[in-house]
Amino acid sequence: MITAECYPQYRFKTVRDPYKYNEKSLDVKIFRSFNDINSRFVNSMVYITNESIAPVSIAAPVGLYVFSQIDDNYYDQSSAVLLALSEITSGITTYGIKLAVKRNRPFRTLNNVYLTDTSRVAGSYSFPSGHTSSSFAIATSLTLRYPDNAWLIAGSYTYAAIVSLGRMYWGVHYPSDVLAGMLIGAGSAALIYSLRVPIINAKNKLFNQDQRQDNIKSGNINTSAFLITLAATDFINYYFTKSKNKILRQSKINLSSSKKNQNLNYTFSF
Repeated sequence: MITAECYPQYRFKTVRDPYKYNEKSLDVKIFRSFNDINSRFVNSMVYITNESIAPVSIAAPVGLYVFSQIDDNYYDQSSAVLLALSEITSGITTYGIKLAVKRNRPFRTLNNVYLTDTSRVAGSYSFPSGHTSSSFAIATSLTLRYPDNAWLIAGSYTYAAIVSLGRMYWGVHYPSDVLAGMLIGAGSAALIYSLRVPIINAKNKLFNQDQRQDNIKSGNINTSAFLITLAATDFINYYFTKSKNKILRQSKINLSSSKKNQNLNYTFSF
């Protein structure tokens, strides 16, 4: 296991014994082009989004549901349920494929990979990218439910792109891992969207809402509030690690994985 306890602007290179691997493959070339980027701005931005995918995955459906209850908006309430199911489907699919394929991460296979702290992916596999599948499940689900909301679509896919490309910069995923994560996330959202009628009907029966109609014309998502909530989740999680307050500084919410488990963690470092 390779780990580092350091500030995010400092990265180090792995130096490993020679290992046969096709450095000329397109997958590795693209990986190197992102992993070799030397920019404090990129490093800080990736650090924020890299640490936030777990809380954002919770905040997105929960925040949308809360806003729908405040506005008494049935369409947005159903969108929150479909979003949550899209994330769950994506997560289960991603985890299953990881266990089936068992591909080692780049920093375990290649020499001279730039990376920071890899403790949260210790013992887990590379293909496909869970961060990518989660972020694209969120972006695609929102796009399918709100196809005319350009700001919501642009904001959610921008976040997904930063998260996805950052995984290569971070040294923990190949481009093919990221591409597979995109397809799984988007595919999961599309699958749930295609099943929206029976899913919403089941929800209606559960909550005695049979008279309410799932009409997109009634959809009135507060785009700015929703995106601000996601951004705030990013920065609050980041603030925990940077705060002068010892409790906040040493607290962190993250998603960790191993060969057997996928865990949502709150950690406090002594």
